[in-house]
Amino acid sequence: MKYILPKNDLNALLTAWSAEYAVIAPQKTGAYAEFLPFTPQSELRLQEPHNTRYPVKALFFPQSEAILKYNRNVGQLENLEPEPQKRVIFGIRPCDAKAVTLLDTVFAEGDNQDPFWLARRAETLLIGLGCHEPCATCFCTSAESGPFHRDGLDALLTDLGEVYLVAALSERAELLFSGLTPADAAQQESALLLQAAAEKSLPKVFELDGLKEKLDRVFDKEIWAELAQSCLGCGICTFLCPTCFCFDLVDEAQRDTRVRNWDTCMYRVYSLEASAHNPRPTRKERTRQRLMHKYSYWWEHVGKLGCTGCGRCVRYCPVGLDIRAMIRKAGAYESEVLHAN
Repeated sequence: MKYILPKNDLNALLTAWSAEYAVIAPQKTGAYAEFLPFTPQSELRLQEPHNTRYPVKALFFPQSEAILKYNRNVGQLENLEPEPQKRVIFGIRPCDAKAVTLLDTVFAEGDNQDPFWLARRAETLLIGLGCHEPCATCFCTSAESGPFHRDGLDALLTDLGEVYLVAALSERAELLFSGLTPADAAQQESALLLQAAAEKSLPKVFELDGLKEKLDRVFDKEIWAELAQSCLGCGICTFLCPTCFCFDLVDEAQRDTRVRNWDTCMYRVYSLEASAHNPRPTRKERTRQRLMHKYSYWWEHVGKLGCTGCGRCVRYCPVGLDIRAMIRKAGAYESEVLHAN
């Protein structure tokens, strides 16, 4: 079902939801937007063409969280049970919602499912806001996604100026929006035209067809050293990536607690083994790992691309590295060499 939500009524609607749910929405924090708990006084940031700086994954997989505790009194380990809370995440972009579904394949499938992830996912509704004016760093249409992609969403909003057109995609979302006025045919047609225009404004920046095979063939080539020349190894690209999930486990003796912290394959010590051997000793190997994981290994493991084209790694890289150009260059490397011969 499709509904019309006047923008002037948004604050009242989110306030009404707050009686039953913890409502989280993009809000201004300094120079950036961040997903924070909503209050009637919140300054929402829904008009910016780009995403929040931190990805929504942090709301399901926190940057640091205690997962186990040691009770000295009885000499036993105690599991910390997740405490689920009914939540609505409002204003999530389609690329971030799709990223949550990709992380489901890591934390919610197979024999070793993560109870913390599962508890948060079960109690959370994702209300998306489509990108009617995608920004220059976005490339979702090249990454099996799009500015109005629906994967993972309970509802999707389209900005029609003074109102939002709401497409309810799940039964739980229908309950949230059922009190609104249904959209008429003209409003639905306007939304479709706007969505098509937004999609058209994002031309393909690389082709996925055959890309995995091309990257696999240049695994041992020097192209990776060339691509890594400017990289600082700071890890910003991975920490701000909505699909990166590397973590480290630390036992904090003073707190008698085991803590899970975000980590990154871009750090030298990440792959350092106890023997002192490091299979990724330089930024060349670590850059290769990052790109191969997104554009080759994900396809091997789950049959999906591990990137949603959100553009954060492009927007926030301190030295201006652009993953789009890196993928084009790596994908074309072998054919260029063969042509030269």
